[in-house]
Amino acid sequence: MTDPSTDATASTTTTAADTATVRVEDLAISYAAGRTQVPVVRGVSFTIAAGQTLGLVGESGSGKSTVARTLLAHLRTGSRIVGGSVTVADQDVFALSPSATRALRGGTASVVAQNAGQALTPSMRVGEQIREALRAHGEPDGPERVTELVRLVRLPSPDTISRRYPHQLSGGQQQRVAIAMAVAARPRVLVLDEPTTALDVVTQAAVLDLVADLGRELGMAVLLVSHDLGVVSAMADEIAVMRQGEIVEHRPTAALFADPQHEYTRALLAAVPDGTRPGGGGHAPSTASVPGTVAARATGTEPPVRPLVTARDLVVRYGRGLPAAVDGVSFDIAPRETLAVVGESGSGKSTLATALAGLVPAESGTFTYEGGATSGDLRDPVAGRSTALRRAVQLVFQNADTSLNPRRTVGAAVARPLQLFTGSSSRARVDELLTQVGLGPEFANRLPAQLSGGQRQRVGIARALAAGPELVIADEITTALDVQVQAGILGLLADLQREQGLSCLFISHDLAVVRGVADRVAVMTGGRIVEIGPTERVFGGPNHPYTRTLLAATLEPGVTELPDVDDGVQHWRNADGWTDHGDGHRIRNWEDA
Repeated sequence: MTDPSTDATASTTTTAADTATVRVEDLAISYAAGRTQVPVVRGVSFTIAAGQTLGLVGESGSGKSTVARTLLAHLRTGSRIVGGSVTVADQDVFALSPSATRALRGGTASVVAQNAGQALTPSMRVGEQIREALRAHGEPDGPERVTELVRLVRLPSPDTISRRYPHQLSGGQQQRVAIAMAVAARPRVLVLDEPTTALDVVTQAAVLDLVADLGRELGMAVLLVSHDLGVVSAMADEIAVMRQGEIVEHRPTAALFADPQHEYTRALLAAVPDGTRPGGGGHAPSTASVPGTVAARATGTEPPVRPLVTARDLVVRYGRGLPAAVDGVSFDIAPRETLAVVGESGSGKSTLATALAGLVPAESGTFTYEGGATSGDLRDPVAGRSTALRRAVQLVFQNADTSLNPRRTVGAAVARPLQLFTGSSSRARVDELLTQVGLGPEFANRLPAQLSGGQRQRVGIARALAAGPELVIADEITTALDVQVQAGILGLLADLQREQGLSCLFISHDLAVVRGVADRVAVMTGGRIVEIGPTERVFGGPNHPYTRTLLAATLEPGVTELPDVDDGVQHWRNADGWTDHGDGHRIRNWEDA
């Protein structure tokens, strides 16, 4: 498809094509569906010169990841090229011999996958996996080089972390290991397929700086696939917007953001949450306060509402003698409230979520659930909880790829909790749930491998909703979603809260999303909550120094830096190690944090 909006860069693209490291020409790809061929990529063309970055954006299922993987001569099972060509470093990648293809992958071109958990071998220590990546391409693989790469991607305690297995790392730490492996052989082309979805904003900024530096230093051509327009605007020289397998707009980044030409591009930009800008806010500001003082959303003389979840001095660790992953944490979640927990990768926020779900045991502290007709001790593992409590508390996993059975259809995955908790698994209810999360009845007979990453995440959300929960634990549920689908999912959660009284523990590193959905925010670092309070108070300050770091690192389209927070509010110290700022806003004393 040719669109008038691409004309602005036609001459530039043509000029660069002669010396481009990457050249994709009129690429068309289809996959078999029975006896018919379904087109997934149609007439895609672009070039990337050495040292340049092209951002490829679009909705989930638009074909952007399919196009990106062709740079490594990779096609999904059942897919085939029906037209066009892909040239990388003057090589027609689909005409290479098997040995030349192996040399291409990791040597000439490398990929950082969206799901680092699947890219890493679970039975190998991460240091050995980095060493293997170096060895495969004839690079020095001594401990000094491994440590250098670990430091390069800002992993903590390089000597210690190299001896760990992937499951002992957070999602963000796994992603950084994958990036270290990808750049180990200093490739000429780097494909980044949603590389920052699992990273907190501080690490995200550092990784993007790292990739930009490497691109300039090594003259790499970089293809960045992302639904995060803030990331793309900060890193890409040009942006190509994909929809339904076609590029509908391809322009220099600044020009596209300043004056988008295609209606779909305008719709994408309109769907970007602006929650980190002044004036943003949660969907229903709450007066819920700090541990021990949760109040109702109503104002006036109405009595306080009993918390749905109460945690006091909660400690969680993964083994005797290991540091606590959650260290003395206290918080409440009120009925109909969204409490967001933010923090860097490894801060303990996902551990807190899995402890609430009963997947890891709490070592000490108080952890209780008091619903309308359901109560229980949340320190009990999920197997020891009553059916009513298990139904009431449902977890949506961060990684939809590994949480869905690859051999069970989407319909079967959603029907299972329906049967378990309601005794009925009617196809009509399955279809209704799939429609609720932006899919549709036609997805019920598909397998997870036939879905995009964002579509698989939506199946995970439908499966959690099938139980009819009172509390949903949303652990980074929007990381794999494009901005339009993300807005739909967040709107769905808000509707469920209004209609069904649903509460939510919302784990995220995306501060724009958090400000748009949360009633209160708890900021975690090093396993401890250092700041907690109403969303606007946390975003507006005064702030703990760590919160300021998070805010300053947030990337938005057209915004590279947030203004300094003005700590102009008088504060005072409590004997319990916290400073009160009023309206339930508390900050851990800085010298104690």
